[in-house]
Amino acid sequence: MRVLQKLGFCLEKQKRETPPTTANTGVSATKRVSVIATDRDRAYFLRQKNMRNNKGHAEKDLLKEFHKCKEAQDQRLDLSSIEITSIPSPIKELTQLTELFLYKNKLTCLPTEIGQLVNLKKLGLSENALTSLPDSLASLESLETLDLRHNKLTEVPSVIYKIGSLETLWLRYNRIVAVDEQIGNLSKLKMLDVRENKIRELPSAIGKLTSLVVCLVSYNHLTRVPEEIGDCHSLTQLDLQHNDLSELPYSIGKLVNLVRIGIRYNKIRCIPSELESCQQLEEFIVESNHLQLLPPNLLTMLPKIHTVNLSRNELTAFPAGGPQQFVSTVTINMEHNQISKIPIGIFSKATRLTKLNLKENELVSLPLDMGSWTSITELNLSTNQLKVLPEDIEKLVNLEILVLSNNQLKKLPNQIGNLNKLRELDLEENELETVPTEIGFLQHLTKLWVQSNKILTLPRSIGNLCSLQDLRLGENNLTAIPEEIGHLDSLKSLYLNDNSSLHNLPFELALCQSLEIMSIENSPLSQIPPEITAGGPSLVIQYLKMQGPYRGVVMNSQ
Repeated sequence: MRVLQKLGFCLEKQKRETPPTTANTGVSATKRVSVIATDRDRAYFLRQKNMRNNKGHAEKDLLKEFHKCKEAQDQRLDLSSIEITSIPSPIKELTQLTELFLYKNKLTCLPTEIGQLVNLKKLGLSENALTSLPDSLASLESLETLDLRHNKLTEVPSVIYKIGSLETLWLRYNRIVAVDEQIGNLSKLKMLDVRENKIRELPSAIGKLTSLVVCLVSYNHLTRVPEEIGDCHSLTQLDLQHNDLSELPYSIGKLVNLVRIGIRYNKIRCIPSELESCQQLEEFIVESNHLQLLPPNLLTMLPKIHTVNLSRNELTAFPAGGPQQFVSTVTINMEHNQISKIPIGIFSKATRLTKLNLKENELVSLPLDMGSWTSITELNLSTNQLKVLPEDIEKLVNLEILVLSNNQLKKLPNQIGNLNKLRELDLEENELETVPTEIGFLQHLTKLWVQSNKILTLPRSIGNLCSLQDLRLGENNLTAIPEEIGHLDSLKSLYLNDNSSLHNLPFELALCQSLEIMSIENSPLSQIPPEITAGGPSLVIQYLKMQGPYRGVVMNSQ
């Protein structure tokens, strides 16, 4: 009845709202359109009125702030994050200001009156929508820092080149396509940041910036760096990462104060040997270029280098320079190259070396003196062609992380149990059939990954891994899990998936009180009722709790 009544109401309502089919239909429709248009106009005018009112209120609030600032003779005014759309002209009265911050507003332009703040030293304008600057800024003869990050500039405003007092210029995250030769006018500039723009070339006048200490030009479209960059003899940091450079200028060797040069992710095919003159360099990071070799003894001539990153290039061998080139090195990353051999003795003088990454190369064996790498704490040899892990692995007494995944290892040496500091052991995607009993000596091990091997059984000593949190045994040939797994009080995640011969789980698994994640997909577990396994891992754990002999122990511990 209610449905019929409701339907009848709708029909009646539709009947009332249906326009009469008379000759006046067009007139009625016109009236309705007029009414709708009138309503829209009214709504539009109301919105505009509200906007004007809000703008009026905002301006009044700003004027109050100006008055307070003037009365107190404050030298610093912060108007950030209050959605200002314009700056009232009375700001010109705040001539005592030395710092003005307008971050995170909605400014599209600045008033010319801002040029009357002649004592300004810092002007922060980042995260607005500025497309230009008023010429009056040229009057700010004391301005040292100008922050224009995150705006909508398509060019460096010409007035900036007239502010000779500038020492720090931030232009990151804009849409700038070019830097003018007039940049050379900024003789006091110490820091220039034009990262994340669309700049294709730096002007030769960059060489006139002899006070420049930091130059950040990464994430642009640079195809070349002018030779004149070598005249910036005060430079300590030069960031050219993520550009389209195919070479570096020979004048780079004149930058004798350079501490860091960033040239990752370019298209560089060779490094000029002149770089060896930059003996203050502490980092040599050339990741993701097209390097096939380095100039002979280059790293040897750079005695302060502590980080070497040659990853993702086209190297087929270690750089020429012998053991001396790594004397000061702490971190070496040469992953994703075509290196097939580690020279004997290459790390014999690398007493500070703690991290060595040779992932994704073509190594078929490890050198006989591997046992001398005693300072290493992290060793990554994954995705190579290693078939044997030397027994000397036990001599790496400081090793904490060992990654050997995606090799061809069929066996682990028993000596691996002597790595007392080991925290993470990754053996995924090898050809292992067993895990040595000595694995149980690794009391600090928190992560053990052995999935995608051919393992049939686990040693009972697995239960001695009191710190173990993440155990991955998926994609093996396991037929059983030892009951000692119940001793793993710290275990949080357990992967047993894709073991086609695994038909049961030990009741002791219910004793793992920290367990949060368990994967059993594609493991038959045929000795557990199918309605239980269908319910997923949590139901399986509940079943083991309720059916096993440890029910009372589990319930009491909860």
